[in-house]
Amino acid sequence: MKKRVLEYCQEQVAEGTETFNWRVYDLNQDSISDLLNTARTLPWMASRRWIYVKGADLAAEKLNQYLKDPSPRTTVILEAKRRSRMWSKLPTIELPRGANPVRWIKSKVKCEDYKIETAAAQALVELIGEDYQQLNGELEKLFLLEAEGRKISRESVLQSTRQTRNYDVFELISAIAGGDAPLALMVLGRLFESGMAPTQIVSMLYWNFRRVLAAREMLDQGQMFSSILSELKIWSYKGREQEIRACPHEVLVEILIRLRETDRLCKTTSTDPKIHLERVIVDTCRSEFL
Repeated sequence: MKKRVLEYCQEQVAEGTETFNWRVYDLNQDSISDLLNTARTLPWMASRRWIYVKGADLAAEKLNQYLKDPSPRTTVILEAKRRSRMWSKLPTIELPRGANPVRWIKSKVKCEDYKIETAAAQALVELIGEDYQQLNGELEKLFLLEAEGRKISRESVLQSTRQTRNYDVFELISAIAGGDAPLALMVLGRLFESGMAPTQIVSMLYWNFRRVLAAREMLDQGQMFSSILSELKIWSYKGREQEIRACPHEVLVEILIRLRETDRLCKTTSTDPKIHLERVIVDTCRSEFL
């Protein structure tokens, strides 16, 4: 939703003037003073300047002072985790309600008088991501597919999205994290049969375990697990906080090193890349920490 709003705003900028009349500020790192100076500057060769502000709630008071006398030729869009009371009269675009996309899917399905398995909702989020518009579109297809029984299963999700191969990647990750080498190798075989290249699989594994390492570090810093799920968009790890805590930091680092070396071997040696990938999966599953 936020991405679509940002893209829509950028599309409103006069063609050819984007460099001068379009700015995105993130108040987690950018200066509020620079933002306000830009907002008060007249647009260049266009009727309007557009500014998109991330983390607006971090400078609510100063922004409120600007909003009392805003520049008539600047449009400012505020993105905030929570709405300031000072902005009560501003028009607002609300994100879909719910703690996470899985909960939103269940609510949507219930409103349509359907039922959905939790595993099916989780699979849909893992395959589609946090794009509510696309999730809604997939649900509409599922409602038609399951109009007779009015119950959505994991299998129907995979059938509808046509992304079973991508879901196999998540199953492979889960099998490796659980130390289940036979299952991991079986899923790996399915991925090979589907035509997915070993280097693609290595890349997906590396991307996932990097997020797990980031989650572990954020937990060590005292951050709430619910906020970590949202920030890193790892909804498939909901309810698995203890699993992440149980995997030592040094083990995750070692896994990433192994995957980087496997990627190098796949690209630089004459040995079948599948053998390198199978070896790293078995070695990782045998780790005493997994």
